Order: sequence, then structure tokens, then C-alpha cells
Amino acid sequence: MPNKPYLRIEPAKGWSPINFKELWQSRDLAFYLVLREIRSSNHATRLGFLWVILQPLATALVLSIVMGYLVRVPTGETPYPIVVLAGLLIWSYTSNTIMRASNSMITSSYLLTKVYFPRVIIPLVPIISGLVDVLILLVVVVGCCLFYGIYPKTSWLAVFITLPLAVLIAAGFGLWASAFTVRYRDFGNILPVFLQMGLYLSPVFYPSTLVPAHWRRLYELNPIAGLIEITRKAIMGGAISVHEFIYPALFAAVVLAVGVIYFRVSEDFASDVV
Repeated sequence: MPNKPYLRIEPAKGWSPINFKELWQSRDLAFYLVLREIRSSNHATRLGFLWVILQPLATALVLSIVMGYLVRVPTGETPYPIVVLAGLLIWSYTSNTIMRASNSMITSSYLLTKVYFPRVIIPLVPIISGLVDVLILLVVVVGCCLFYGIYPKTSWLAVFITLPLAVLIAAGFGLWASAFTVRYRDFGNILPVFLQMGLYLSPVFYPSTLVPAHWRRLYELNPIAGLIEITRKAIMGGAISVHEFIYPALFAAVVLAVGVIYFRVSEDFASDVV
């Protein structure tokens, strides 16, 4: 009997652009993985999605008592809970998704070795599923603003720019970290330390005005700091210049490009050793 024809699928050698046609053809798998990620992260506890609301509110309450009442961190006209929640809106999404994306290739190893699909879907799943949490947190921020008598203004539209930029930064670092963790497993233990440092180096529970003037230029190299401050300013109705978005946007573009390139270069290696 003649040999039956077969199709051999091999990953691209070296770097090549992401095949968006393949991604579109695998949209059903991506949708299922995102849905599974959302269900697993929230249905594992009795409170489910309520944790997304209770955790930032509890954090804002504790910090308001310690930093706002006891330490009395100066925040101007901005209520301290708004300072914290606006900071968490950007930081919690970025840090949580980078952490989850960094481990995604390892936790999905059973899937990588059984069926072919664009591997880039795996680290993008936590990036997409995390949007549900950030949208719920956004509703919490709006509710807190209404409680303090801060009503919607046109400046609030800036939040719909800062959040997508945070998503792009998280996607870039997440793609890079997912491939890097496969090569160097110890990185998964070091990454939380860097993220914890990033929490203190970003104005999550304090305004950036407290940073000394001679450190300000160095401090502003952190794009998350800029996004947090723009978000707070937008909520309070402050004037926002287009120039404030330039550096975070350029940083997001560079990080995303580097993340995509590194992931594509490492994709073949990752599939073999994961």
C-alpha cells in the first residue's frame, strides 16, 4: 500500500512575526483558555468575584488608616482612598498579569506537548483574563468617587488611555517573562521580589510629589508611575497634556516589541524543555 501523505508541523526557526492568521484560526481555543482562567481564578473560592472588590477595598481601608490618618500622607484635595484605588487600578493589573504570564508556559506544559497551536496564546491568556478584574475594580473606583462627591468629567476619558497602555506594558513583560522563566526556572522565584520593589517605586499609596526633586527625573523613568499619576489627575478633573502620554506610549511599544521578539526566538526551545 502506498504511504499515506501526512502534514508535518514545525515551529518557525529564529525570529518571525506573529502569524495573525493562525491566531484567528485558533480563536476558539484562546476563548476557551481565557474562560477557563477566569473561572479557575474566581470559582476556587466561595466569594468568587467578590474578592476582586473586597481585596482593593480592604487594602484602601488599611492604608487609609495607617498612611492617611496616622502618618498623614499629604494628598492635597484628593481623598486618600482615591489615591490608593487609582494606584491599584494600574499597578494590580500590571503586576498580577506579569506574574501569572511568567508561569503560564510551565503550568500549560501538558497542552504544549499534545497539540499544535500558536504558543503565544498561552502567555496572552492571563493578560486578557485579567481585564475582567480591572474592569470590576474600575467600577469600584467610580463608586468610591461618587461616595466622595467626585462626579464624572470629560477628563475621566484619559483612563481609557492609561489602562490600554498598562495592558501593552504587561503584555510585553509577560511575553518576555514567560519565555525567560522556561529557560531559567529560578526566575519565577525572583520575579515576585522585583514586583514588590516595583510596588514601592511606584506611587501606589503615596503621591509622586513626595519624591525629592533631585530624584524626580530618575523616578519618572518608571512608566507605571506616570500612568498612575495621569489616572489620579483625570479622576480629580485636572488638566492633562498630550505630552504626558508620549513616554508611557513609547515605552509600551518598545517593551511589547522586545517581548514579542524574545518570545518568538525562544518558542522552539520552550516547547522542547517545558
